[in-house]
Amino acid sequence: MASYANDEEQVEALKRWWQENGTSLLTGIVIVLLVLFGSRQWQGAQLAKAEAASDLYEDVVQLALLDQASALTAESMAQLESSYDELRNEFEDSIYARYGAMMMATVYVNQENYDQAATELNWIIDNPELGFMQKAEEELFLTARLRLARVKLAQGLAQEALTIVTEVEPGALAAGFAEVQGDAYLQLGQSEQARSAYERAISLEPDNASFIDLKIRGIGS
Repeated sequence: MASYANDEEQVEALKRWWQENGTSLLTGIVIVLLVLFGSRQWQGAQLAKAEAASDLYEDVVQLALLDQASALTAESMAQLESSYDELRNEFEDSIYARYGAMMMATVYVNQENYDQAATELNWIIDNPELGFMQKAEEELFLTARLRLARVKLAQGLAQEALTIVTEVEPGALAAGFAEVQGDAYLQLGQSEQARSAYERAISLEPDNASFIDLKIRGIGS
């Protein structure tokens, strides 16, 4: 740093520095403040949005539980669909919308409305991206795919079910995927392939062996 002979030279040097750099310095300070303020505003808005989505999802869950208790009236079903529609329309990029779709698919399956159940599950599979550069965990989409395959089996569409569970890696749900493959092969009349798939399911998840073994016995020799 240059040295100055007296105070007047120091003052003049400071004035020159300010004239050369003052504007850019103030601009930088203003930008920083705006960024900080904007970030806090954005975070507050996202928190409020998440809370609103969570509240709607909770409404969906509570009403869907009535269906499991066989107490879902026509009025309750209308309320359920209204809450879910609002969740999907207002917070489509949230994880709550995906879980809401999963709940709705369960309700539709219980009502044997397989077409609508398939629509909800397909929406989950086709929309893995969430807002703000996020993506839901892969297991959610694998679960949706597994349930969709079971819906297809209920519709008698074994070949479609088989395609759904064989076109991706099953990850932690490998046992469930293998069991559905067995169900699909059995529905297609391919007994040996069904037996092989069931045996693979048992090897992957021994705790479920007794139930799957009943399916194997049903195939016969």
